[in-house]
Amino acid sequence: MATEADNDSEVQEEFKPRGTVAFAAAFVVVLLLMWFSIYIIMLSRGTTI
Repeated sequence: MATEADNDSEVQEEFKPRGTVAFAAAFVVVLLLMWFSIYIIMLSRGTTI
């Protein structure tokens, strides 16, 4: 017969942090958009590296 502790360990093994992965991906996308927007502004003003 399965005990409550067995059920808890099964739930923990199946846990997948989808929210964390989505948040991290959104964060990277926002950073890239900010970088590209600043890069385009600098190019339009004639700034070179």
